[in-house]
Amino acid sequence: MDPERFREALARWASTVTVVAVRDADTGAVHATTVSSFAPVAADPPQVLVALGPGAQVLPFVDVGDAIGVSVLAESQSRWATVFADAFPVGAAPWQPDGAPVVPGAAAALACTVRQVHRTDGESRVVICRVEAVTLGDEERPLLYWRRTYARLEG
Repeated sequence: MDPERFREALARWASTVTVVAVRDADTGAVHATTVSSFAPVAADPPQVLVALGPGAQVLPFVDVGDAIGVSVLAESQSRWATVFADAFPVGAAPWQPDGAPVVPGAAAALACTVRQVHRTDGESRVVICRVEAVTLGDEERPLLYWRRTYARLEG
C-alpha cells in the first residue's frame, strides 16, 4: 500500500471540520486541536467518535471519564480551524472560563464525556464520547474540508 496514494484517496472524502478541546484539570488551561475525523456513533444513548493523531494537542489530556468539548465549525470559522490545526496555537482563545470548552458560534457544540479510548496500530487514538449536552448555532452551514482545503456547501 502506497501511503501517499492512500492520503490522496482520503483527500477526496469531504468531512466537517471540528475542534476538540479539553480543560486541564490541574491548571484550567484549555488544549484544543482541529479534527476532521469525527462521526456520530449512536443516537440513544447519544455518542460520537473522534480520531486523534499522535501530534494532537489534546491527546495527553484525554482519558476515560474526562469532559471534552466538540465544536462543529461554521463556514465563517475557518480561522479557528487553522489556529487549532497548528501545534502551537497563537492568539486569544475563545473559551469560556468554565463548562465544556467549545467554540462560540459553532454550527453545533457538544459537551461530552469520554467513555472509551482505543489505540490504533500506530500512535493514533479513537475516542468514543457520550454526548451530555448540545448547543445549536445559527443556521450557518458547517465548514467542510475537501481536497486539502476548506470548502463550502453550494446551493
